[in-house]
Amino acid sequence: MIAEPWAWRKLLEPPLDVGSTLAIELASFGSPNQIWERNSEALMGIVWIVPIAGILAILFAIYLARDVLRRDKGTPKMQEIGAMIVEGAMAFMRRQYTTIGILSVIVAVILSILLGYFEHSFDLGIKTGIAFMVGAFCSAVSGFIGMHIAVRANLRCASAAQKSLRDAITVAMRGGGVSGFLIVALSLLGVSAMFYLYGGAANPDKAPLMIVGFGFGASFVALFAQLGGGIYTKAADMGADLVGKVEAGIPEDDPRNAAVIADLVGDNVGDCAGRGADLFESTAAENIGAMILGIAIYAVTKNPAWILFPMVVRAFGLIATMVAMFAVRGNEKENPMNALNRGYYVAIILSIIGMYIATNIMFHNMWYFWAGLVGILASVVGQGFTDRSRYQHRRGHSGGL
Repeated sequence: MIAEPWAWRKLLEPPLDVGSTLAIELASFGSPNQIWERNSEALMGIVWIVPIAGILAILFAIYLARDVLRRDKGTPKMQEIGAMIVEGAMAFMRRQYTTIGILSVIVAVILSILLGYFEHSFDLGIKTGIAFMVGAFCSAVSGFIGMHIAVRANLRCASAAQKSLRDAITVAMRGGGVSGFLIVALSLLGVSAMFYLYGGAANPDKAPLMIVGFGFGASFVALFAQLGGGIYTKAADMGADLVGKVEAGIPEDDPRNAAVIADLVGDNVGDCAGRGADLFESTAAENIGAMILGIAIYAVTKNPAWILFPMVVRAFGLIATMVAMFAVRGNEKENPMNALNRGYYVAIILSIIGMYIATNIMFHNMWYFWAGLVGILASVVGQGFTDRSRYQHRRGHSGGL
C-alpha cells in the first residue's frame, strides 16, 4: 500500500514520455486513500440520481401514456382500421416475443455452462446467464409496452390532426415518448441494479465485468426484433404493391387491401419495437462499455467515480429530456420541426448543466466538463447538418432548387 504522495507519483511515472502528462494529472489528485476520503460523501450523494431519474422516467412514461389514451379516437371508420392494426401488431408481438423468450432461455443456459467451464468459475457463468436474461427481459418489456402505446397513439394522432396541428404534434411526441423513456429508464435501472447486486459497492472494479451479459441479452432481443420486424414489413409492403396495385388495381394505402394493413403493422413492429430494442441495446452496451473502461483508471486512482460516471451522466440526460418534453408545443403557423428543435435545445442546455454538476462533484476538474461539452456540441453540429440536408432535399423535390 502506498502511503506517501511522493511514492505514489514515482509509481505512476511511465517509462515513456507519451504517458507522463496523464501520470502527472492523475497523481495531482493525491493518493488513492486521499481521493476516496475526499470524494466518498459527495459521490454517494450524487449516485442516488441514477435510481431517482429511472423511477421518475417510468412515472413520466405512465403519465404520457394516460394522456395519449384519453384523447379522441376519431370516426368509427378510423377506429375500425386502427383496431385492425392494433390486432395485427399485438398478434405479431406475442408470437415474436414468445419465440425470443424460448431462445433466450436456451442461450442463457448454454452461455452459463460454457463460460463456467472455460473460466473455471460456474459462479461467474451463472451470474452472466442471469444478467443475460435480465437484459433480454427489460428490452422485451420496454419494446412491448412502447409498441402497445404507439399503435394506439397513431389513431389518436390522426384524429387530432383533423382539428389542430399543435394537438397532432403533442400526441405524436408523447406517444413516441412512452417508448423512449421506458427504453432509457429500464436500461439505466437494469444496469445499475445488476451492478450493485453483483457487489459493485464493495468491488466496483469487478461488477462491470460480470454484467456484460446484460448487454448481450439486450443485443439478442434487438437482433431478432430488428430482423423479424424488418422482414415482415418489407414482405407486406411488396405484397401490397404487387397484389393490390398491380393485380387488383386497388390504390396504394387503401385499407381494403389486407396487405396494406399488414404493411402498417410491419411499420409499427419494425420501426417502433425493433428500433426500440436496438436503442435499448445501444444504451445498455454504452453504459457497460464505459464502466469497463473506467476500471483502468480506477485501478490507478481507486476512485469509483470513473466507473459510476456513465450512469450519472445518463441520469442527468434523462431528467433533461423529461423537462424538454414540455417545451415541444407546436404552432399552427410554424414548421413542426421548430417545435421539435425547441425541445432539443432545451435538453441540450439542461444536459450541459448536468454535465457540469457531475464532473465538478465527481472529479473536481473542469477539463472533463470541457471534454463532455465538446461531445454535446458535436452532436448539435451533426443534427444541424442533418436538418440542413433534409431541408435541401425537400426543396429539391418541390422544385425549389
